[in-house]
Amino acid sequence: WQEITIEMILSDGSISKKSNNAIIKFEQGYIQKDFLYHLFDIYKDYCFMTSPGERLELRGVRKDLIKSFWFKTFSHPSFTDIWNLFYVNENGKNIKKIKKGLIKDELTSLGLAYWIMGDGSLQKDKKTMILHTQSFTYDENITLSNELNEKFGFSCEVILHKKIYWVIKIPSSDALLL
Repeated sequence: WQEITIEMILSDGSISKKSNNAIIKFEQGYIQKDFLYHLFDIYKDYCFMTSPGERLELRGVRKDLIKSFWFKTFSHPSFTDIWNLFYVNENGKNIKKIKKGLIKDELTSLGLAYWIMGDGSLQKDKKTMILHTQSFTYDENITLSNELNEKFGFSCEVILHKKIYWVIKIPSSDALLL
């Protein structure tokens, strides 16, 4: 689990610290049920839950159908070490940041695969990969992109997605490397 946790926090996992140690929560849409159950299998020894929970749609055409699957870990010192990689205290508030060296120092090939499974998508051309990093600033996306390029020899770039979000584009020319 340690080799993929950082990548899942870059992706759709969230980490929080309400006491001495951090907890992690994973949630994926109903289409990614198998992936979420796979993650649960990896982390189940760190959970009080015996299986993932289900979140239902509250309105619309899918009302009362499963919207997503989720689970939380219990707090653990190892998760706090990961929390410390992402959070800095600014004016008494803990702020999630992408620090230089995170990708270069921490990301493995396996971790990259999990990051893509959690937050990647193919564009309509079926050749271009997008890492949905819209929760990070433009500068943080530049740091992530540059470090992916340096570590893996990619030609990633930061692009505007849907005219409002910054994401990382991995071009089709990197397919063999990927």
